Amino acid sequence: MTEPGVVRVEGWAHAPFEAIADVFARVVAEQGCGTAALTVYMDGHPVVDLTHADHPRDARQLLFSVSKGVSAIAAQHAHAHGRLDLDAPISDVWPAMRRAATRHVTTRHVLCHQAGLPLVDRQLTVEDHVAGNLEAALERQQPYWEPGTKHGYHAITYGTLLDGVFRRALGTSVAEYIHTHIRQPLGLDLSLGAPPAHSHNVLPLRTRPPMRTPLQLTHQARLLNATGLGLLDDPSVFNRPDVLAAPWPATNIVAGARDLARLYAATVGPVDGTRLLDTENTTDLARTRSIGMDEILGEASHFGSGVQRPTTRLPLLGPASYGHDGHAGSLALADPQLSISMAFTTNLCPPVGGASAGALTLVAAARHCLSA
Repeated sequence: MTEPGVVRVEGWAHAPFEAIADVFARVVAEQGCGTAALTVYMDGHPVVDLTHADHPRDARQLLFSVSKGVSAIAAQHAHAHGRLDLDAPISDVWPAMRRAATRHVTTRHVLCHQAGLPLVDRQLTVEDHVAGNLEAALERQQPYWEPGTKHGYHAITYGTLLDGVFRRALGTSVAEYIHTHIRQPLGLDLSLGAPPAHSHNVLPLRTRPPMRTPLQLTHQARLLNATGLGLLDDPSVFNRPDVLAAPWPATNIVAGARDLARLYAATVGPVDGTRLLDTENTTDLARTRSIGMDEILGEASHFGSGVQRPTTRLPLLGPASYGHDGHAGSLALADPQLSISMAFTTNLCPPVGGASAGALTLVAAARHCLSA
């Protein structure tokens, strides 16, 4: 498929999404560089599969906080199968958390950003993160608010806390759980981290300078920067082999649009006979847990049990939608009422964090196609 005067796009788009191919071509053209892919599933089947012509068919990217949605689905899956009680205190399995300040923190609090542990009061280097030193720092950290009373985005600590619970309660990491219970049943080329032996098809991240706005002078902006714990100052650090290999549940999902859309489709219905979550657990995953002013972001946010729900900034497909965007501009989501899932991936980091303008444009275009 070629769009004259814009960019060369490969793939197909079936009814009712034929018009989205032109929008995708323009989104890639407006990026100016980098590459992208878009996949949409409807009723458990792919109906859109588009890539930039320079995007290798099997290419994957590291997708930052898109990871949180995938890890949340893994946690809900473990809960659904009786392997993990999301509402039990993590101190039941994590002795170091049996301090007065943290003994009532639950896994649900972690997933919906209510744990009060969005950062730690010590400097951490990239090497500290690779060595796993954040976990010990969290075991000593006093919460920034009483757990369960407020919410604020846990950009990095979300993953460390969740992985700590999985390893102690299930005897396996989040990465291993995803491999066994999500990747293998659905036949996905998706993983938390990509060690050198498995990184041949991973596109390197490309970055643009961050935008400078008055928001960066606010208390919330300084706090948000701090929650990156030294990892998000320069996203290109994730191209380092040791960082790319790290199986971090908050940031390091390595995937392509096809696999993400397929995964999310399996949370709303069967895909080739496999369904990850039944209706009850999909509802539990998406049920509003945190909504309103975010203590870290300084704006309204809306979370289910680890997935983002619609907001003004991120409207998704509609009021029933859930998913997660990422620092590098990508986005994956599902809507059980529409029986739709979609994923947009790009290796070009936008100058501001979260879903890129192109990702939001494509979601709007999908809404238009559904209503036309």
